Amino acid sequence: MMIGIILILLCMIRVPSAMISARNEKQIKANGGVEYGMNNSKLLIAVQGLIYLGCIIYAFVYDVQFSWLTIVGLLVYLFSLVTLMYVIRTLSPFWTFKLYIAKDHKLVESPLFKHVRHPNYYMNIIPELIGFALISQAWIVFIPLFILHLITLINRISLEEKVMKQTFQQY
Repeated sequence: MMIGIILILLCMIRVPSAMISARNEKQIKANGGVEYGMNNSKLLIAVQGLIYLGCIIYAFVYDVQFSWLTIVGLLVYLFSLVTLMYVIRTLSPFWTFKLYIAKDHKLVESPLFKHVRHPNYYMNIIPELIGFALISQAWIVFIPLFILHLITLINRISLEEKVMKQTFQQY
């Protein structure tokens, strides 16, 4: 039961980022920004939610016990949260769960963004989900949903690359 509670708490830690995303989306839209890949964003959010929910339910149903996998999962999850905080702070008003280009959008060229394309995906979302899986040990739930999530994420990255190249000459 403890693992299920830990997973719920980890989900609650993400609430502020959802609030930041919603605030930024509202501001971007109000200022004439454009959203791309709306259906892809909805699918990404839905599948990620299913991964969280499935792992939590699995942890409660199978009474997953605290183990070395829990510790590794928590460390991976912590890494993803630190990355998320960096990304939100760096992208500031342009950071959202969805793919938007604001009217006054600026290309971010901080060291991390120069060396890692899409750090939010590769250093936040993917590790976050893997951390969740390690903590819950819900492989039967996680693997098929993670594969679907990766397919959707690859589509998102491809679309984002296209939009960024069209928007910024120096990209």
